[in-house]
Amino acid sequence: MIQARVIIALLTTLIFIQGYTQETYVVDSHEIVIYGNSNIQSWSADVEDFSGTFILHIEEGKITDIENVDIRMEGESIQGSEGRRMNNKIYETLDTDNHPEISFLLRDVLSLAENPGTAIVSARGVITVAGVSRVVEMNTTGQLLSNGRVVFEGKQDLKMSDFRMDPPRAMFGALRTRDEVEVEYRVVLRPE
Repeated sequence: MIQARVIIALLTTLIFIQGYTQETYVVDSHEIVIYGNSNIQSWSADVEDFSGTFILHIEEGKITDIENVDIRMEGESIQGSEGRRMNNKIYETLDTDNHPEISFLLRDVLSLAENPGTAIVSARGVITVAGVSRVVEMNTTGQLLSNGRVVFEGKQDLKMSDFRMDPPRAMFGALRTRDEVEVEYRVVLRPE
């Protein structure tokens, strides 16, 4: 009789574990592009050095919660579309000598709605750029892939002035970068 209860308890635990997991994921690959404009032309910059950890709760093949997101990128890994001069302006604007990293820390998930195969996430977190931290709200979509990985993608609008950065100028002030930028991202995660 006691053995039967133990077996039933073990089976119940196994069924629960198979239906629900909480696991740490790390960045496997990424595509992150920053888009902006100036009074003369549009520009873009790719982020090459990007890492992070996420704790994801997955239940019955669906993302049910996200927590402890910690993302880091190296400022001097950003490569602009206009070459070395543009890169130097980017690094100067980001003050990479004193603040080499850009970071994002999740504060809380505001909403998480599950569409067929896709989680629509609204979240709030702290972005730190050039030593200045700001709380931002962002929307992203997450999807479980058949190979066990998870992909998040979306776009985020930011203003340089919100982080006390002056939009760069070049050609003796003839070229003036606009304050607003858009960050477009696709981040693939794998279980740690």
